[in-house]
Amino acid sequence: MTKKRQTVPRKSSRSPTEVDKQVGRNVRRYRKDMHMTLNELADQLGVSQQQIQKYETGESRISASMVLAISEVLNVGIEDLFIGTRNLKKAKKTPLETARRECQMWIDRASSRETLRQMARVLKAMSQQE
Repeated sequence: MTKKRQTVPRKSSRSPTEVDKQVGRNVRRYRKDMHMTLNELADQLGVSQQQIQKYETGESRISASMVLAISEVLNVGIEDLFIGTRNLKKAKKTPLETARRECQMWIDRASSRETLRQMARVLKAMSQQE
C-alpha cells in the first residue's frame, strides 16, 4: 500500500516579483494611452491576448526580448516600462539574514584558499559553541 504524496505549492524563483507586476502595470498604462486593445497589442507581438493580460496583471514575467518588442510597439523607451520599480519596498530582512549577508560579504572578499580555510575553521568553532 503506497501513500499518496501531498504536494505543497511553493513559490518558484521564476515567480513574478513586485518589479514584474509594476512593469505589467506600466505596459497596460502605455497600451491604454495608445488606445490599443489587448488583441491589437497581442497581434503585433505575435502572442495571445491572454498572454498580454497575464503580463499586465503580473501573473507572468516578461522576457527581455518581449520587453524590447513591447517598447517598440508602444513607442516608449525600455526604461519607461520600469518607471516606479526603484522605490518598491524590499522585504524586510531579519537580523539573522542581515548577519548572514555580512558574513557572506566577508567570505566573498577573501582572496586566498588559506584565508577561506581559516574562516571556515572559525565559523565551525563558533557554531559549535551555540
